[in-house]
Amino acid sequence: MEDRLAVLEARLRELEDDREIRELLARYGYYADAPLDEEYFGLFTQDCVMDVSSGRGEDPYEIVRWEGLAQMRRFLSERTAQHDNGFYGRSFHVQGNNLAVRVTGDDAVANGYSFIFHQDGPTLKLLSASFNEWAFRREDGRWKIQMRKRRMAGAPDAKEILRAAE
Repeated sequence: MEDRLAVLEARLRELEDDREIRELLARYGYYADAPLDEEYFGLFTQDCVMDVSSGRGEDPYEIVRWEGLAQMRRFLSERTAQHDNGFYGRSFHVQGNNLAVRVTGDDAVANGYSFIFHQDGPTLKLLSASFNEWAFRREDGRWKIQMRKRRMAGAPDAKEILRAAE
């Protein structure tokens, strides 16, 4: 009976972890769109990494990378990736589509799609569609984002991100 109970508790923990990670990704989008910058930063570990396709310029697949929470703050303060004043309240960061989550103790990895939509008057525009790999770490009983790797469709290394979901 004790063995069965231990197995059930482990399965319940796995389901709760999966749910918490999906909720974290939802909050990521809500906080980015609001803008609730301090709440957004609270979703990340101190040693976080944002590693994304630039999506513009001569090489839209060029990788732009920010490491650590201080650089993440700079990323938002510069309002890159079209995060300017006209963006807030009219954008929809949609995370976690086709999400595959794997939890190993206090670490987790998730792979899936994300989209950014923008309301421009009566027109809703798709600004971005991407493949994502997320790394999470449980700190003080709470899941946080340690790394986000985002690649545009067609990026040379997009296949590796999708393969990581296997």
